[in-house]
Amino acid sequence: MNRFAHPILAVIMAPALALFAAACSNGEDLGPMRVDMIGDPTAFTRPIAALPSPSDALLLEATAQGLVRLDGEGQIEPALAQRWIVLDEGRTYIFRLNAITWDDGTAVTAGQIAQQLRNASRSGSRNRLARLLSDIEAVQAVTPQIVEINLSRPRLDFLQLLAAPDLAIFVEGRGLGPYTLTDDEAAAEDGIRILAPRREPPEEIDGEIVEALPVSSEETVQLRFLSAPAAVARFDAGLADIVLGGDWATLLYADAIDPNSNQLRIDPVDGLFGLAIVEQGPFLTVPQNREILSLAIDRGQLAGYFGGNRAEARLEIVPSDVEGLSDPVGPPWANSTMALRRTFARQSIADWRANNGEIEPLRVALPEGAGSRIIFAVLRTNWAAVGIPAVRVAWEADADLRLIDRVAATESATWYLEQFRCSRGLPCSDAYTQKLTEIQDAPSERVRSIRIAEAATELQRVTPFIPLLRPIRWSLVSQRITGFSVNRFARHPLDTLVPPS
Repeated sequence: MNRFAHPILAVIMAPALALFAAACSNGEDLGPMRVDMIGDPTAFTRPIAALPSPSDALLLEATAQGLVRLDGEGQIEPALAQRWIVLDEGRTYIFRLNAITWDDGTAVTAGQIAQQLRNASRSGSRNRLARLLSDIEAVQAVTPQIVEINLSRPRLDFLQLLAAPDLAIFVEGRGLGPYTLTDDEAAAEDGIRILAPRREPPEEIDGEIVEALPVSSEETVQLRFLSAPAAVARFDAGLADIVLGGDWATLLYADAIDPNSNQLRIDPVDGLFGLAIVEQGPFLTVPQNREILSLAIDRGQLAGYFGGNRAEARLEIVPSDVEGLSDPVGPPWANSTMALRRTFARQSIADWRANNGEIEPLRVALPEGAGSRIIFAVLRTNWAAVGIPAVRVAWEADADLRLIDRVAATESATWYLEQFRCSRGLPCSDAYTQKLTEIQDAPSERVRSIRIAEAATELQRVTPFIPLLRPIRWSLVSQRITGFSVNRFARHPLDTLVPPS
């Protein structure tokens, strides 16, 4: 196909190809790994206290880590801790630290780590995982090298929580990841972050100071934060080895260069992708009306626009295959045909109008991106077919419904339930709050599973959120990258991607 047939990329591709010709004139496949991340970086100094953006999370994983981390396949592996044991049927976790030091030569201590974990889990913490860490009863430094964490109940997903970038350990703005961020001013002026492999500090052997080997340019990473069109164009021109951070809003840009299946990789993530009810006007105050909005959407049509093998329709808020949910909890109309659902919706809307007057157009906030145009087109036509008007508004504007796109941090049902606590300002109920409390007080795993299902049922009834699809995360990977693996958390640590020299 003619790559310049895509108007979105035409302007970007011409200068990119000129640069590519110059860069490849020597015919060698050496040099730094070139990583383009879709998004805008923001400064972070206290990641454990605030939510990092996806761009920050990538840089954070490279320059800092917690007790454990996820590898390139999404599996738990040691990080600051060299090993751990689990006692009391999952209520006690004991970690032994590696013999590691900060850059100034001082030792990393269990006390430093314990204090930061206590801060993250305390009431009022800004850490997005604070609610999920509420099962922590105590974190203590047993010795300078041993951290003990006591939980109020067993948590099968606890190590997954600890591996989140939000819980990377920083002391005075310093972390201990596989890379360090260099002070390359020339690169910074060009919008490039240069990451160098972390070297051990000098050590004394037989009375002599032995320095680590210097870092070669082939070992470094050139990290750029770019818009999706620019990142895709650079990849297509051979100027980037890998593009990370793709989602539903930007997938069409990747499709525009017609990548093969070895280049375009889709992570099998799960989480929340749909519309949160952020304002409750007269129409949206009624739970049944929020449910009508949901049942009127043809998710099969929506998934088809993103590719039937890459997008999966989602009817239930809490997925059926998560840990801790005994039985699937979907809406009562899940097995009805679209024709029947729309007939019911039209009659319900007609009855509402007869009793309450016209419905003000619903304001739907979607971020910029080609994917947003598709989503809104489907929503508007589906809702118009049953008599519900809608308008799209800017992402920063006041809205009635706002798109949520969030990858689950763990495989547990409780992650989904915690996203809709009444304190988050979405439609809620006292019954739902009570169900969450009952989960915490469950005397056994069997009872807890039953109570999770009850909470999921109440959540589905209240409908604070309209699920649309399974979240989409994609990357573009060149032949130079051999360590890439798709995984359910869409986590791709840079040190696992290093190409062969």
